[in-house]
Amino acid sequence: MEKKPKIAITLGDPSGVGPEIAAIAATDEETRRICEPVIFGSPDVFGKACELVGADAGGIEVAETGDMSFDDLAIGEVSKDSGTEALASVREAVESVLSGSADAVVTAPVHKKAIRLAGSVHPGHTEMLKEMTGAENAVMMFEGGDLRVALVTIHCALSEVAGLITADAVFNTVKVCSDGLSERFGIESPRIAVCGLNPHAGDGGEFGSEDIERIAPAVMRASAEGLDVSGPLPADAVFHSAMEGRWDLVVAMYHDQGLAPFKMLAFHRGVNITLGLPIVRTSPDHGTAFDIAWRGVANPRSMKEAVKTAVRLVT
Repeated sequence: MEKKPKIAITLGDPSGVGPEIAAIAATDEETRRICEPVIFGSPDVFGKACELVGADAGGIEVAETGDMSFDDLAIGEVSKDSGTEALASVREAVESVLSGSADAVVTAPVHKKAIRLAGSVHPGHTEMLKEMTGAENAVMMFEGGDLRVALVTIHCALSEVAGLITADAVFNTVKVCSDGLSERFGIESPRIAVCGLNPHAGDGGEFGSEDIERIAPAVMRASAEGLDVSGPLPADAVFHSAMEGRWDLVVAMYHDQGLAPFKMLAFHRGVNITLGLPIVRTSPDHGTAFDIAWRGVANPRSMKEAVKTAVRLVT
């Protein structure tokens, strides 16, 4: 029998829904059939999460990453201790993949303010993973059903976006995505659509110059290097054509430009995949959901899909 891949699964911020969706995903019958899940986090917190959701954790390895107990939790609240636990679980899970003791990492959601209180200088997983793995570039890509979306800018104020959109930033995103789709997904020549920043992709300069001066040169450079890329295209129409099969990937300029249509179409089945890393990393496409934490009502589908996607990418 072929050896099943070992998937490192973090519990995320233990004050949020991470432990319960991780417990459901790790103990799921299909998960156990296709891989060997290893939990990274507090054994006590994981045990309580399994009790909450009625999951049988028999035989699942738990790699303890801190001394947090369930009684320590500030459920549904931002906590430095929870942020510290979340950071430790990510670091050790990533190290397990880099060292070869695991094949991929699946991360449950962390809370940006909690990890900042715990000392992280990064706003989220993508930036953190880039540093941990020594990657030159890391791109946040989402996959759900027939739609894939990647982002040029990620966690920043909307007022900062235009200044962060450069020809290099757009080109690097397109290149990392093209390489990732070829190497990880087996798409020989990915068809990539690049959104404009402004309405109607600037409408020939009527609504800003960024599309002409920054995005178009990046697209031309990528095309000159042999990539199948088009743009800048009006963002209000490109997702429709992507859903009709015209594109393998849409590159959006900022967070909500890409993720509002994506989550409308694939909220509970969407998967966050970090391209550009030397390891496979996936996660659900939602946050810590403090408002419903530890009530046993969190939808685990995106977390399950994240595990299945990690397995698919390493096998």
